[in-house]
Amino acid sequence: MDFFLKNLTDTLEAINKLIENNINIVNCKRVRRCINIKSSNRSKINFIWRSLNFLENEGILEPNGAIKPKNYKIKNSEKIDIEKFISSIDRKKNI
Repeated sequence: MDFFLKNLTDTLEAINKLIENNINIVNCKRVRRCINIKSSNRSKINFIWRSLNFLENEGILEPNGAIKPKNYKIKNSEKIDIEKFISSIDRKKNI
């Protein structure tokens, strides 16, 4: 598993935690706090916002109007099946 898929998995786990807590608005800071990443770790933060952008393109998230910081609304209030989602992304990547 490459770095992007691993960080995408971490981001999806954080989104599932937010769904459990009835939080429907997601941004990089909330995801970062869920997975205990310090604000000085810019590399991980870049992976998080790339993952959020990717999830927007996949239809999991939708923009919530704010531009900076970019906020997303979770489309479904149900938890995301992480393994199924990652395997489908991996299959698309290999084709």
